[in-house]
Amino acid sequence: MSAFSDNMAPDTKRAFIFSAALAGVAVVLYLFAVQPCEDSIAKARRELAALDDQQRTTERDLRESPKVKSLLAEIDKARQPFLDALLTPLLESWAMRAKSLLDPLAADVGVKVLDYVEVPVRALPLPKPAPRQLYARRPIRVICEGSYAEIASFVLRIEKMLPYVSVQSVTITAQTSPDVQKGTIVVEWPAKGALSVPGGAQ
Repeated sequence: MSAFSDNMAPDTKRAFIFSAALAGVAVVLYLFAVQPCEDSIAKARRELAALDDQQRTTERDLRESPKVKSLLAEIDKARQPFLDALLTPLLESWAMRAKSLLDPLAADVGVKVLDYVEVPVRALPLPKPAPRQLYARRPIRVICEGSYAEIASFVLRIEKMLPYVSVQSVTITAQTSPDVQKGTIVVEWPAKGALSVPGGAQ
């Protein structure tokens, strides 16, 4: 390179050195100015494309929000009857709540209810961690008096007026008078409450 430049005319040598210097400056500018700018532009384009995708997703969700709200309203409407049917304690007593709901049905058919007894809930397998609230079926034993027809009508009325309550068992014990039989009815009520003690009352 040195021998080659020594054989050059002074003007040619100066032009060669100037060209080499310009090439060096161009390489430096590209490496430290142009290329970083290109990288920044490419990054900005990727970010812009991601923002465009996010905007399209947001706009799609906004367009579908009335459909989602309508679906949620339908779900709430479908679950409301079940929520309304849940047995809740009255003055901390499940039996008193059952009494307040079943006494009018018994009176309509002429049945005299003697007692309401809370039956321990069956132990259920719990997930881990256990939820703070549980849904379960709360058995209530109803002891009543009336004719066979009246007790049967009472059971049918429970099933008709309280569709989420299931009749677990019905026992009728004959008494001296055929018009006054002793009935023992166990009904299971959907209930929601705090954590249960397995095998015991809630």
